[in-house]
Amino acid sequence: MTVPAQEIIAARLADRYVAGRLAHAYLFSGPRGIGKYATALAVARRINCLQADRGMALCTCASCHKIDAGNHPDIFIVEKLKDKAFITIDQVRLLAERLGFRALEARVKVALVKEVDLMNDVAANALLKTLEEPQPDTLFILTSAVPDALPATIRSRCQAVRFPALSHEVLAQLLKSQYDMPSDDAAALAAFGQGSPGRALDLRTGFMDRRRMLLDIFFGSGSSEDLLKTVGTNRDSVREALGVVLMACRDALLIKSGASAYVVNRDRLVEIRRFAERHTLQDIDAQISRTVDAIRRVDGNQNTKVVLTVVREML
Repeated sequence: MTVPAQEIIAARLADRYVAGRLAHAYLFSGPRGIGKYATALAVARRINCLQADRGMALCTCASCHKIDAGNHPDIFIVEKLKDKAFITIDQVRLLAERLGFRALEARVKVALVKEVDLMNDVAANALLKTLEEPQPDTLFILTSAVPDALPATIRSRCQAVRFPALSHEVLAQLLKSQYDMPSDDAAALAAFGQGSPGRALDLRTGFMDRRRMLLDIFFGSGSSEDLLKTVGTNRDSVREALGVVLMACRDALLIKSGASAYVVNRDRLVEIRRFAERHTLQDIDAQISRTVDAIRRVDGNQNTKVVLTVVREML
């Protein structure tokens, strides 16, 4: 997804490079899926673009093409390997070794470290040493959803760039315009994606069908057997189901408060109105409290079968 704020950040950093004011390291922080890594790649494109359009999305110069394909010799990407719990010191040492050579093609070598908070202590110390002794014409961009988990020494070596979550309205409009989504689906995905484009796009596959089935159960036209089939005992699935329940209760609360324009599940507006009419504000508030408590249990690693029993009782 092309997000205007990401293009603005990339353009500003490219302008700083042209003006000779680009820092040697930046820390991109913000929610998962908000576009930190995509923006980091956009910065690498713009700085090293061989054409006058300076790395815009449609540029097909050799440099931009290689960055898009993931095979540019001077763009280095470090991320946690699938079979490892952390980014390892060997990965950081290899990065430092590669950065020690002259660039083969790029104006600026770029090191992108994804989810840098996933480094263990020894890897973090090795990265700190590399940041303290930067090579010329080298740019570090670190990304993290939890920057406070990083050692203060690493944070202090980087200029901070914060990526805020998008408003539901802005994200819904982007989903509609760029993916030709119906308004109701875009609104639901934007809300459940919590303002994160990446999360919203991940939910496109299967989520809307699961949401509809869960709402059928919530509004009384589905069975507990349907719930078991839909949710199962997977922790993420149970949490997703609780999120659907929570949003339905929130919508009912909005209707009872005279704010129906902000309802997320607009395709179920009639049922939500009926639900709101049958329950008091206190009833709905109690349901919300039970749902939030169930989410905390899931996040606290409680047995999902126990939590699922609570969900069945609520539905």
